[in-house]
Amino acid sequence: KVSGRRLIAVIGPSGAGKSSLVRAGVIARAPPGWRAVHCQPGEEPFLALARALAPDLAGDADEMRQLLAFHDADAALAVTARWRGRWDGALIVVDQFEELFTLNPEPVRARFVDLLRRLVDAAGVHVVLVLRDDFLLECSRHPGLAPIFADLTPVGPLPGPELRRAVVEPAASRLFAFESETLVDEMVAEVERERAALPLLAFAVSRLWELRDRERRMLTREAYETIGGVGGALARHAEETIDAIGIERLPIVRELFRNLVTSQGTRAVREVDELLSVFDGGGREGVKPSPTKAPDRTVGAGLIPARVAASEVLAQLIDARLLTSFEESSDDVNLLAENRRVEIVHESLLRSWPRLVRWQTQDADAAQLRDQLRQAARLWQERGRPSELLWSGTPYRELRVWRES
Repeated sequence: KVSGRRLIAVIGPSGAGKSSLVRAGVIARAPPGWRAVHCQPGEEPFLALARALAPDLAGDADEMRQLLAFHDADAALAVTARWRGRWDGALIVVDQFEELFTLNPEPVRARFVDLLRRLVDAAGVHVVLVLRDDFLLECSRHPGLAPIFADLTPVGPLPGPELRRAVVEPAASRLFAFESETLVDEMVAEVERERAALPLLAFAVSRLWELRDRERRMLTREAYETIGGVGGALARHAEETIDAIGIERLPIVRELFRNLVTSQGTRAVREVDELLSVFDGGGREGVKPSPTKAPDRTVGAGLIPARVAASEVLAQLIDARLLTSFEESSDDVNLLAENRRVEIVHESLLRSWPRLVRWQTQDADAAQLRDQLRQAARLWQERGRPSELLWSGTPYRELRVWRES
């Protein structure tokens, strides 16, 4: 299907396996002579696409310099067309395409859609968009994406038999079995109607694997009850992590998660430096440092700076697999260096962890203002910091009230 169409979309609910399908069934099976690259829009979709192309162009200094001008549509088209010419066919997969709508202002959305359409029409590149089905209406607002509606590929939640295979076969490949068929049936039944069934199962099975009976080579009911079943595994793990971090640092945990969720209830990818900058200028945290940390990091009367404390908490959340950290660097570090990024491990956590659900409900109004502020600041920066784009009047007064509260 990909080779026969230039612009198509794979849609489905969060956790249905869209990304896995495209990675394993499309990218990994590209025809001989084809080149397939993968990117996620994030807050800088043009730079994200440039980074995806960078490894193939790393040996050409002129091309690498052109990548730095990727925000210019003509420059982006020219360098992508030359990249396309190196292969019999070329495919660009834009995964989590909903990030274009949740993390970017409208002018950036329109420009990026226009670029993708030009890459398809003028450069002969095949483009596959992977996005959540509840953002399909957003695509309809952009005429350049009209072709995707002629041939959508829907990916729905796995049916019961397929979920069962997803549970049983990985363990069987390691010569382990479940203690009973009933246990597998219960696990599948608990998530079969959930939109994020697959990641919830995967997390629960990973916890079972940690508690496996090595002597009998079994995944047991006792372990299953210990983790609280499929539905409680992720939430219980999150609460255990909070307990380990310490209740005195709960405000830091909440502030980190607050900045990793958009006002639309989706995950937001943040650079670590940007995420920690929320804690700059906040003085010192009113708690003593973790006893596992070296004492020379303390300041004053046993207290530590807020940013240092936040950095420690962030590392604990990543180690606990509630957040995931990644870095996509090109071969030419000087030209396209990228800071480490972080995001919530999966959107299912946004719905299955009661504490986080409660935080989102309490923070709904502020989340919308925060998103608006981020987008306005980014636009102000991109346009050379003109004074007419600064917030004033009512928006500024609302911002002051929000910050004071």
